[in-house]
Amino acid sequence: MLKNIVFAIGAALRAAVALIRAAISIPGRVVGALLGSGAAPPAEDLPEVQDLAVKLAAADAEEQDNYAKIARAIWHWCVESLIADGPVAVPAWLPRPVKSWLPGLTAKEAETIVSAEKQVIQAHARGLCGLPGVRKVQTLAPVKEWSPAHREPAPVFAVDATCEPARRPA
Repeated sequence: MLKNIVFAIGAALRAAVALIRAAISIPGRVVGALLGSGAAPPAEDLPEVQDLAVKLAAADAEEQDNYAKIARAIWHWCVESLIADGPVAVPAWLPRPVKSWLPGLTAKEAETIVSAEKQVIQAHARGLCGLPGVRKVQTLAPVKEWSPAHREPAPVFAVDATCEPARRPA
């Protein structure tokens, strides 16, 4: 208890000294401002800041390229799965969340992804915005039965037995 009281008194004394120091320095800062004595240059002008901005822009561009590549891989996986009429192997280089998400997609979700633009797929993979009708990127249980969302029945061609075969002109 005594320890807390001593710390409280010490904090109050430090605050009082800081207040007095700030009050004493006001006239000097006013005179310095009137005479044009220097303020530090803006941080944007420093070469270190410019170098850092260039590095951050390069890292952002690299991240954009990486997610564009991931979005293309997701699109291709969905197309190949729809053609194969079932989930195909997931590329090994994809990030772990995407690798555990793709096998759990349904055929309807795959069709939705295939019909979406690449930027929308990229935003969905990054978690920036959701693609309607597609679950967010998360660990999903692999789909056991892959049934396409809608299958159009094969057209039935009626054969007319009364038709005569076409004859070639002689």
